[in-house]
Amino acid sequence: MKQSGYVFRMQLSQFKRERGMIIFYIACLAVIGILVPFFLHNINTSLIMAAFLTIMFLKPMLSDSLAGERERKTLESLLSTLINGKSIIWGKAIFYLLFAVCFFTANILCILLTNWLSGSGSGLDVWQWMSILVFAICNFSTISVVGVYLSALSGDLHTANSKVALAAYPFGLLFIVFLSVVFLNDVIITVITGGIFLLIYFGVLLVYGVKISKMKQSHYFENVKIKKTGKAHERCSTDIAPKSQFAIVFRHEWKYFLTLKMLLINFAILCIAPAVFACLFRGEDKLNIAVLITALMMPRVPTNLIAYSIGGEKVYKTGESLLSTPLHVRPLFLAKCMVPILVSGIMLLLSSVLTLAVTNIPGVFSSGTETIYRYTAEQLVLLFPVTLMSGILMVLISGILSATMKTARQGLYAASIIGIFFVAPVAAILYLPQNTLIWSVIYLVALFVCNVILIKNISDNISRPQLMRRL
Repeated sequence: MKQSGYVFRMQLSQFKRERGMIIFYIACLAVIGILVPFFLHNINTSLIMAAFLTIMFLKPMLSDSLAGERERKTLESLLSTLINGKSIIWGKAIFYLLFAVCFFTANILCILLTNWLSGSGSGLDVWQWMSILVFAICNFSTISVVGVYLSALSGDLHTANSKVALAAYPFGLLFIVFLSVVFLNDVIITVITGGIFLLIYFGVLLVYGVKISKMKQSHYFENVKIKKTGKAHERCSTDIAPKSQFAIVFRHEWKYFLTLKMLLINFAILCIAPAVFACLFRGEDKLNIAVLITALMMPRVPTNLIAYSIGGEKVYKTGESLLSTPLHVRPLFLAKCMVPILVSGIMLLLSSVLTLAVTNIPGVFSSGTETIYRYTAEQLVLLFPVTLMSGILMVLISGILSATMKTARQGLYAASIIGIFFVAPVAAILYLPQNTLIWSVIYLVALFVCNVILIKNISDNISRPQLMRRL
């Protein structure tokens, strides 16, 4: 326990040095805890979004916990000390649990303060608040323990990110479903549902606690095998040789992306998220919530992809050989950006169709008394062109920052700070009393102009010598 406490303090001091991330979390508190409840005037929606956002931020931290140490070549030195591997896992898990609980609680306090100042009130009883807090601790404990364990068995950050996502999102979905049950204000249903979910959490904690206790020190030093992707590349290859530099890089990046099967499963889960949120609400607000969740989630998908694509060249020391080829910087950069943009566009289409289908299932099987939901004109503008333009802008910003800053993580953090503010205009437009379509078009034009400016200035601001200095 003493060694776990040392790891916890070491992790806390490392977190304090990440000034960019601290600013990012404060900005998220301002958006989710103040701006969203100010526009929505619905504490239930605000709490669900706060829970979802906490899980989204916890996932990359857990992925980086030990897989990041292995990738940065610092895990060996850490394990060479007197601290055993089990204490490292438990110390890191306790820190991430504390972070998640503190961030979620801070969101709750900001939401309550905003509702009190606006005169909306809380609308929840004391037993409901106690249930939410107790269940939040159990949920974040399970995600933290499982996430750190999976990260310890991953060979690189890509693999860890996919494995942790497959664990974090399902457990997070249970938490969101429990929140929806609590909002029904029925004690019996809440107790039954909470009891079933708690048994699931405690069972998972017990299983992974036993797995961690059986791990030996040598297991952490073993090289984790990464599946070869050569055959998958061969299956995707074509006989037509690309003629342009853009096509060469794009084909290579796309073939590599198709080999990341766990990442594809992760994206499939994210496509379902807006539909799940839409099912948790009633009335005409269903599609507004789905559009808001899409605006919050979709731009982060291409941002993470491009940050790992460019950052991976730095981590794996392949950037020098890539820049030594005859490829020009502009087509190289734009081709790397195009794959995340194409992926986000496909996810956006699948997610929106699935959301509309799920919300209209009761109306199909009823006698005609159920409401048929359709996207309004402003929702369509915000859902497709605005979200796609936001994703493109986030890709360009994240790509430029990841390429020019010292480390790829710094670029991802800075881009995330900027990207979180893209949600505020969407929330404002959805809940404005009138002229929502006009404001949607104005916001779309502004995003388009920003994208054109960034694309035109890529060649001027990113040069080959500048990139070589940052590798």
